Amino acid sequence: MKKAFTLAEVLITLGIIGVVASMTLPALIQKNNEKQIVVRLKKLYSMLQHAHLNIINEYGPLDV
Repeated sequence: MKKAFTLAEVLITLGIIGVVASMTLPALIQKNNEKQIVVRLKKLYSMLQHAHLNIINEYGPLDV
């Protein structure tokens, strides 16, 4: 006798996988978006720091 999965078992398994994926994907997408925002902010901060150092090198220290 050949052992195999029935159609019902396969459909139930695919359904469970689909439910788990639908619950997991939004969290993964949100985490990815947050990481992209952090990277962009770090790049902006680095650019501002570089501009500040260039200003100090060109015009001297800021007198406040």
